[in-house]
Amino acid sequence: MSFFKEVFFCGQCKKVFEELDHLLFVENHGQVGFCSESCIEKFYEPLVFHYEEQEKIWRSENNLLDEEVLEIVGQPSFMDKLLGKPDEVYVHQGRGGVQIYSFIRHMSDSRYGDFSLACLCLTYEKRPSFIISVTSSSEERMIENYRWGEKVEDVTVFYAKKEESEGIEQVHLDEQTMMFVENKKSELLAKMIGERKSADIEIENFPLYEQYFEITMMNPDEIYCYEDEFGDVLYSYIKAHDREGVSFYYLVLCYQIEKKYKAQKETLIPVLSFPTVDGEIYNHYRRGKFISGNLKN
Repeated sequence: MSFFKEVFFCGQCKKVFEELDHLLFVENHGQVGFCSESCIEKFYEPLVFHYEEQEKIWRSENNLLDEEVLEIVGQPSFMDKLLGKPDEVYVHQGRGGVQIYSFIRHMSDSRYGDFSLACLCLTYEKRPSFIISVTSSSEERMIENYRWGEKVEDVTVFYAKKEESEGIEQVHLDEQTMMFVENKKSELLAKMIGERKSADIEIENFPLYEQYFEITMMNPDEIYCYEDEFGDVLYSYIKAHDREGVSFYYLVLCYQIEKKYKAQKETLIPVLSFPTVDGEIYNHYRRGKFISGNLKN
């Protein structure tokens, strides 16, 4: 029996792991894995800088540096449409084996008129996993630059997909479990209130954000799994939104109950949900094991 043992390491910081599931991948057939999102961003930083500089040069040469519609780049309501339901998709096959995708979405807005939002990205399981470059423009000549590579005829394979169920399924719990869930809600609520800053969204205004609950559960940007100090397994569902021009995060904290309530399936019970504009609160719940999500850097 050999003393050699297979190990895996982060492509950026080189930290070694004995299990592959400790690494994150941003490409389906990528050979490089990463131990954290920060390592992913550092690894691809030269690529991001290169393409952003190329666009700046082109815009400068064509007097398009100050398009007003550039203001919408990064706004969740627009980005979700681009990443979740593009009108056009192209793929450039790099000589090094990296496939760079172009997503383009055509939009119309009362303020900006007709324009297009476009990005270069990497994909994992037909979903954008890392954004390299993103732009918006009312000029077709600008968007033409993003039609790079071979056109994908069936763009629907890149659409954001809902979970197998088309809604939030109800689970009937016994009295003991219901009491436990209520106690867990009280614990999480007390901690959240203690971590909040006075400038964050007022608690009395939380009901105004309840409309974002289901879309966060059905199509989250990120999901994390962690154990609290009592050993209970919790999941953080997180999604960025914007409301009346203000960007915020909506979080849903779920408790994992025993499988007996739903044969052979993991059952998650939403325990606490709330909006926040505080980046520290957002980062606090991005802990534990990264389950899934798109790196919308």
